[in-house]
Amino acid sequence: MPNISNPYNDKAVGFKKEAETIINQLIYGSKEREVVLITGMSGLGKTTLARRVYEEKNVANHFDNRAWCIVSQEYDYKDLLNKIYKQVSGREIEIGNVAEELRKSLMGRRYLIVLDDIWSVKAWEELNRVFPSYDNRSRIVLTSRQEKVVSDAKHICLPFFTVDESWELLQVKLFKGSRCPGELENVGREISKKCGGLPLVVGLVADLLDRVEKSEQMWHKFLVALNSYPELRGGILSNDAIKLSYHRLSYNLKDCLLYFAAFPKDKRIDVSNLIKLWISEGFIDIKEERVEDTAEYCLNHLVGSNLIMVSERKYDGGILSCVVHDLVRDFCLAKVKEDNFLHIIKMEDKLNPTLKCTPHRISFHRYGDNEIPNELVPWNSSIHTLLGYPKVYRNNGAKVYNGSWVAEKFEHLTILDLEFIGVDKLILSEINSLIHLRYLALYLCGCGSVSPLSLQNLKGLITLKLTSYKDLHLPKYFWNMKSLRHMIIHHYDCDSCPTLPTPLIETFSGSEVLQTLDLKTSLSTRDEHLLRKLPYLKYLSCLALPSCSFAEIDILHHLQSLWLCNNCNHNPHKHGNPHLLEDLKLTKFPSSIKEINLEGITLSSSAISVIAQLSNLEALILACCKFEEGLEWNVDEETQFHKLKYLQLDHLDIIIWNICSEESFPCLEQVILDYCDKLLVVPYILGDILTLKLLNLRSCQNITQSSVEKIEKAGRYIGNELLNVEIISSNPETGCEDKRADQYLKGLKGNPETGCEDKRADQYLKGLKEWRATEMAKGMEGNRNGGVQCGQRNKQLHY
Repeated sequence: MPNISNPYNDKAVGFKKEAETIINQLIYGSKEREVVLITGMSGLGKTTLARRVYEEKNVANHFDNRAWCIVSQEYDYKDLLNKIYKQVSGREIEIGNVAEELRKSLMGRRYLIVLDDIWSVKAWEELNRVFPSYDNRSRIVLTSRQEKVVSDAKHICLPFFTVDESWELLQVKLFKGSRCPGELENVGREISKKCGGLPLVVGLVADLLDRVEKSEQMWHKFLVALNSYPELRGGILSNDAIKLSYHRLSYNLKDCLLYFAAFPKDKRIDVSNLIKLWISEGFIDIKEERVEDTAEYCLNHLVGSNLIMVSERKYDGGILSCVVHDLVRDFCLAKVKEDNFLHIIKMEDKLNPTLKCTPHRISFHRYGDNEIPNELVPWNSSIHTLLGYPKVYRNNGAKVYNGSWVAEKFEHLTILDLEFIGVDKLILSEINSLIHLRYLALYLCGCGSVSPLSLQNLKGLITLKLTSYKDLHLPKYFWNMKSLRHMIIHHYDCDSCPTLPTPLIETFSGSEVLQTLDLKTSLSTRDEHLLRKLPYLKYLSCLALPSCSFAEIDILHHLQSLWLCNNCNHNPHKHGNPHLLEDLKLTKFPSSIKEINLEGITLSSSAISVIAQLSNLEALILACCKFEEGLEWNVDEETQFHKLKYLQLDHLDIIIWNICSEESFPCLEQVILDYCDKLLVVPYILGDILTLKLLNLRSCQNITQSSVEKIEKAGRYIGNELLNVEIISSNPETGCEDKRADQYLKGLKGNPETGCEDKRADQYLKGLKEWRATEMAKGMEGNRNGGVQCGQRNKQLHY
């Protein structure tokens, strides 16, 4: 799903001097690797300030690599390093020593690493040794409540907001850039004083005040009401503000908020899965015609109330992931314990054999190889939810747990999520008796095939998510599930899955409510009569393999999102030999599609033309794809993406990208280029697109910064003041990419089909020369300033 990471849309308020100090330390400090520590009490805005600096354009452009990671009190060392490695390299590590691989990937690079919410000296010492130290101005930023987590850092301690800053932030939250009526200023400042200088409290109070008529009389009544609480007369504490906001929520929204206590501290929560859980819990009425939309509305209400924070947004502004502030989570933890709403089991703790009071829900937090205790709660208890975190993707040699006792002990379960451990496939025969289940997520181990009838009694299931590794094969469809809205069937070795159709296939009666079908197997023409029984499908993800003819999906008239992949391997560099998209019968794609994600596919010019003709297409992602023309992508004048707003090119090896007319992308708002490290020049014509708001380049090492600056200047010249250009640079390791580009372009120039080809080759050769000249100038400047010389840098990178 396309996304924009961490878009903080509110105007930045407060800490201007602190932000300037940190930016100067990051860019102009010592040549040695330095550490910057931001401290302050919870609710002051440490993370917000760090994020503001991290996203600052001058900072982003200064570093070759950047990564942001939340540490927190309880953390998984390898998982943290994996997250950093993925941000630095653009891929996940599958085997080997992740610490060593991360260290190698950072060697010789100027990097910026943010470790948010670090709690202990031990955690810092454990992580610090991974980050190499060179005299190239690399930086590490830490945020913490503790000043003693690191002794040799540049320390920034955040003060409380002044009344002026609190009032400014309150206005930003309430009026969204509009002018505040003058008659409200005096009483507004008095309300701001009550917030105690904490930005978190200001946000919560702003939500409460936003429900009051914007008049002097009503604001005075609000202030009097605050003063009527004896505990608030000296100022509103964080917990008081959270409590006030909580009590203003409707009954179902209170449940939705308290549910966040089930997730580990500082966990980035996937909204799609959160909504599935809310619906299965019954917080959202399943009888609603658009139940997912209602759930999104509830989440937006919590975000608007400043109780939940957005972590990532989709291209269209929808929320992709969210996080909970520590203080809000602490409130939820206390409340769920008080109401017996939820009980959290930390697997490494010593546990009592029984719970004093049986809760409705249990969430296991596991950071090791501890198995779920067999005698944790009373037999036949009223518990109806079992969740486990964090999710761990396991290899075939990992331990397999016997979970058969779960079905015997928890016969009233409505939600069972055991993805955090691997369980034997025999558990399915036991789970088949849990007739109340609405949500089931399992990581299955074993060998052979699973029968589609193995869960035939679960007719009330809403979400089914099954993942298997290698030798265990899962069917594409499970039968007799009339309530099923989301089916996710993932294999991690698709090549070993059986290809013959199941003899039970004709018994499938279809689903009138299925919204999501996410498969790690292919759909072929023999599956078309099954697809006809899924008339309301909105999201389809599957493999498109060269060995079989892809199904015609024009019958899916409500399909909005399509994800096609060449294989089930998550490493973007292992897509083998991509096949031609012509085989996918593009003319049969439904016109309702809004988003297309293609991974490891070869695209012909006719395929691109047909994709462009989809009348509702708003987002297109091409990852590890190739073009039939070779190392170039030409968008001719006749190819027009009429409604496309978001275009992402990820790990493409094209050298030339040519757009003949800005009319090819009349509505384009965001262009994201990730690891297109052979591309020489971004098409200048992008600067002529008035709607363009964001051009983001990450590790596109051959693209000249000057060419991108020309696009930005062109946009400003035609009046596009909203265009924002972000460059996360990556220095070239060797000159081999240059030679390949030279050979290709010389061939193009030597065999032109038309005069246009000649000019295009000249244009890109000129761009290549510009890039070389810029890099040479940088190298000379670096030598004059005592920086790392090119030869030394290349040695480090090669090593």
